[in-house]
Amino acid sequence: MTNVERAVKELQDNLVVISELEKRQSQLLKIHSQRLVLLESESAEYRRRTDKSLAHIATNLEEMTDKLNGLIGYVSGQRPPSPPKSN
Repeated sequence: MTNVERAVKELQDNLVVISELEKRQSQLLKIHSQRLVLLESESAEYRRRTDKSLAHIATNLEEMTDKLNGLIGYVSGQRPPSPPKSN
C-alpha cells in the first residue's frame, strides 16, 4: 500500500469516526432539547402552584390580621359596632 493509499484510507476512517461522533452529538442534542422542554413545563407548573400557595397564604394572613385586630380592640374595650337590628 502506497503512502497515498494509506493517507486516503486514514482519511476515510477519520470521516467514519467524525460521522459517528456527529450522529451521537445530534442524538444527545435531541435528548437534551426534549429534557429542557420537560423541565420548562415542570418549572411553569411549579411556579403556578407556588403562586397559588402564596395567594392562599396571603389571604390567610389578612384574615388572621383582621381577627387579631378585632380581638385587640375587643380586649381594649373598643367593641366593633354591632350589626343593625332587623325588625
